[in-house]
This record gives sequence, C-alpha cells and structure tokens, in this order.
Amino acid sequence: MARPKNDNFLRALLRETTDYTPLWLMRQAGRYLPEYCETRKRAGSFLSLCKSPSLACEVTLQPLARYNLDAAILFSDILTVPDAMGLGLYFAEGEGPKFERPLREEWAIRDLTAPDPYDHLRYVMDAVVEIRRALGNSVPLIGFSGSPFTLACYMVEGGGSDDFRTVKTMLYSRPDLLHHILGVTADAVAAYLNAQIECGAQAVQIFDTWGGALSHAAYEEFSLAYMQRVIASLKKTHDGERIPCIVFTKGGGQWLEKIAASGCDAIGLDWTTDLGAARRRVNDQVALQGNFDPIALFASPEAVAKEATRILDCFGAGNTGHVFNLGHGINQHTPPENVSVLVETVHNYRRK
Repeated sequence: MARPKNDNFLRALLRETTDYTPLWLMRQAGRYLPEYCETRKRAGSFLSLCKSPSLACEVTLQPLARYNLDAAILFSDILTVPDAMGLGLYFAEGEGPKFERPLREEWAIRDLTAPDPYDHLRYVMDAVVEIRRALGNSVPLIGFSGSPFTLACYMVEGGGSDDFRTVKTMLYSRPDLLHHILGVTADAVAAYLNAQIECGAQAVQIFDTWGGALSHAAYEEFSLAYMQRVIASLKKTHDGERIPCIVFTKGGGQWLEKIAASGCDAIGLDWTTDLGAARRRVNDQVALQGNFDPIALFASPEAVAKEATRILDCFGAGNTGHVFNLGHGINQHTPPENVSVLVETVHNYRRK
C-alpha cells in the first residue's frame, strides 16, 4: 500500500527529508476538546468509549478535523493489555484506573499468559481498521502500547502509584517474579503491536511512562531490556512499507544512547532534556520526537509561539529526523486555541 498523501511524519521518523517539521500531540484526542467530552458522555464510560470501534474512530479523528496535524493516533488505553490478561480493569470516579485482581501472589504470577490480540483485544483491531478506512490515507495512523515495565507497575500496584513501593519491593526482593511478569508482558505487547500493524497502523509507539522511576541499573535490566525484546519481535515492514517504532521513556534523558541502540527508529523526549544536546548525543542515529512542556500551552499565544520556536532552534539546522510533540500528554484544561498557535508556529518554521 502506498504511503499517505502527507507522509512527513513517517519521513521524519526514518530520517528522510521533510517539507517542514511534522507534529502530533500525545493525548491529542482527549478531554481538552469539547467534542471529545460530548462523545465520552454519549459512550457512558471511558471503557465503553475504548471498546466501541466506531466511537474510538470518531474521537481519533476529532483533533484532525480541528488542527492540521501530521498523524492520527489510535484512541485506546495502555491498560487494555493487562485487562485482556484477566486482571479486571475498572475506573473509579476521580481515582483513575484500578485492577480487581493485581498480581501479588506467586501462583497468579506463574499463571499469567499473553492474550491473543485478535481474540481478547478484537475491539482494538476493529478500531484500527475503521480508523484507517476513515483517514483515507490522508495522514499516517500511529498504533501504541505501554512498555512491559509500565504495564507491570499497574498490574502489581493495582492502579497508579506515587512511589511504586509494591512493584519495587518485588524488584529488589523477588526479581525472578518481576522478570516473569515482564517476559509474559513483553510477548503480549509484541503480539499486540504486530496485530495493530497487520490491521493498518503505520508506525508504533511504546509508552514507557514509569521507566524513569527506576534506578540507573534497574532501568536497563527491568525496562529497556524488555523493550528491546519487543522491538526485536516487531514487524519492520508491512504491505511493502517500513513501520517505524518510537520509544518514549518519561524521565529517560540519561539513557538516550542506550535507547538509541535498542533497535527503535525514534526516541520520544520529555521537556527536561535539551533537544540539541540529545541530537548530538545520539549522533543522528535515530530520529527525535518532542519536547514541548505541555503546561506551556497555558501561557499567552505569543509565549506558546516563542517556546515552540526556541525548541525548533534548539534542534538545529536541517529538516530531517525531528517530529515535534509535547514532552508528555496534553493537559485536559489546555485552551484549544493555543494548540492552533502551536501547530501553525511549528509548520511555518522551516517553510520560511
């Protein structure tokens, strides 16, 4: 299948020349958009929204109708995989995601198996197919998953955590059990991403949201090693086109060289990393994605444009290998009009 009409995002990930710096936003389909809130209300619950391919397609397309973005990202949640493993995902009002059956007992950990994505996660695959059809090959579709370690944090803690005490205690006292969870989860993530690729995803991102909470040595052993295992198992091409892979470790700036050697095509950066220094450190071995502080979108339109320009200047000369993005997901209270300013600033920058 031919590349999308606007393939600047894919070209940037593959370090090919682009017409301008392409841009998409983490959580671009979300609560900052009034149209999303309307659809979410219609769905009845967040999980119902995720599990309806037609509604997931609707919210995936909403930000593209409003902004001139260079990619769509599948609307889903990283916790669909552990939910499919039988841990009982639910969302408590005002408390975020929870699991009815977190992994605490050795027998439950030993019994853990990777789900068949075409069976237990069929609704995600149906959404990918529907979104690709609706996009009409206008821009690329990004598929995604949580990293094995990030998923394990939720699976062991039973929900979000401030200090990850339960999973880190397991890491230090029973590393064999955590390695077992991570091995099964890595196989599940690889199968899940490959199924998304087979159904039409044209790039994939691994969200390692909690990798930065680990010590230097533990990051390599318990997070990066399992992302490498996933990347090694991914389909590199589909329908004759390369499928680039992005790794995003929040707080991962100190491990850039090691992430660049993992086999990924691009590294997502949060706002704490200097983009120009990152480019020099990876020596253009991989593309870079990021790294605008999402809270800067609350400033004046002039300040938003100034900060975006500073980041673009920081990346330096040449229009290869940079995808502009936020350093984390967009905040739900973000003024939508400031996103327009950001998109226009980034797109106009290299066209001058």
